[in-house]
Amino acid sequence: MPFQVTVQPSGHEFLVEGNDTLLEAALRAGIPLNYSCSNGNCGDCKARLISGQIGKLHSHDCALKDTEKANGTFLLCSYTPASDVVIEAAVAGADDIPQQDIIAKVKTVEPLNAGIAALHLTLPRSQRLRFLAGQQVSLAADGAEGEFYIASCPCEDRHVEVHVRRDQNDFAGKVFDALGKEAPVRLTGPRGHFVMKLDSRRPVLFIAWEHGFAPIKSLIQHAMSLEIAEAMYLYWVADGVGHYQDNLCRAWADALDDFVYQPMSTALDPAAVAESILAHHPDLVRADIYAAGPAAFLEALRTGSLARGMAPQGWHEELL
Repeated sequence: MPFQVTVQPSGHEFLVEGNDTLLEAALRAGIPLNYSCSNGNCGDCKARLISGQIGKLHSHDCALKDTEKANGTFLLCSYTPASDVVIEAAVAGADDIPQQDIIAKVKTVEPLNAGIAALHLTLPRSQRLRFLAGQQVSLAADGAEGEFYIASCPCEDRHVEVHVRRDQNDFAGKVFDALGKEAPVRLTGPRGHFVMKLDSRRPVLFIAWEHGFAPIKSLIQHAMSLEIAEAMYLYWVADGVGHYQDNLCRAWADALDDFVYQPMSTALDPAAVAESILAHHPDLVRADIYAAGPAAFLEALRTGSLARGMAPQGWHEELL
């Protein structure tokens, strides 16, 4: 029987089924609760039980103080709910996640078009990558390395996806010409602050220029997993790299009543493209915007959005 967990003060909710720990279920739901070792040694996943009952699944070496025990403190990685529960737990931000060094293995190289491939990596069972949607990692193999945006959701457990342009860097050449199934890839990261504002429930505009779709895709999937947006709009401006996952975007729009997708062309200058997007949204008082693109495009979008009433804190950008 699944039990519902409510996290305070963030207000996030998720279900726990089977023998999952509270930490495992939260991460699978895309909620980045704070943790480090995940095996009961460090104590970084301490939480406090506000109501309901929990049961211990795993022993832990982290010793809790008597005052903590009396206050209902426990380790998320060692307990599972025995009823619906309300817990007090910290949700990690970009600056809370440490740099990690992990040897992953290639699951598959998926050609998306002649110049773009999706590299799918599988992480070891003992080392899940902690990251937030919209962040980047460094990848290295056979002496070649490069920096890439993560295109997958943090909720995807041991799977990491990046989008690789053929001429992007030395590592890209390996992906297209030499990287086979099960090949080891060293992953270092994450980095970056282009991440989701988890306490907002307002409509969201996601705007990607060319290959800026990779971090935008991660953000969209994270928003979907958390069900935190009132409505979502995706504008993807591309010509050079193409709308290489157009079918996926159209599938989102078909499946969700509150999702609108509009592919666009780079034929116009950046300011004109920005204006054509914003023409669909004359009132942005209650909107958040996540945009990844070149400087001129971002500046035109930001200026136009503020003129339409967007609050400054609703603007989130990633300069490509």
